[in-house]
Amino acid sequence: MGRAVALLTVIVVGLVLVPSCRPVEPVFPLEPQVLLLSPADGSVFPPGSVTVRAYVENFNLVDKVGQANVPGEGHLIYYLDVLPPVAMNESAIPGSGVYAISTSLSYTWDNLAAGDHILAVQAVNNDNTPIRYPSAVRVYITIKA
Repeated sequence: MGRAVALLTVIVVGLVLVPSCRPVEPVFPLEPQVLLLSPADGSVFPPGSVTVRAYVENFNLVDKVGQANVPGEGHLIYYLDVLPPVAMNESAIPGSGVYAISTSLSYTWDNLAAGDHILAVQAVNNDNTPIRYPSAVRVYITIKA
């Protein structure tokens, strides 16, 4: 009788634990997001180069600039001294300021002049329009001579 109870206990515990081991699927789709890893807001640098490092979630970086949009894929636009345009269905290419299109999680700005600068990055669709929920981040830095 003792063995039967022990065996029944193992079976019941197993049945309770097995369903909880299944992977959990989100109830809603996870939206793409960009985080700026470095530099930190308010950083001060000597003259020279500054590298922006980004992290992307739920978004595939692909080299398909100018091609048809595909949900969940696109590229990054890095911005210097301009805030990223985020209007839906309009180009995220700024009318002024400097920008770089990339599929890399980092971009280096060379020969930055002394003074205050804005560094930003945004995830965009293949046609350079902001993604459905704009994902743009920015920091302010200073170059001290």
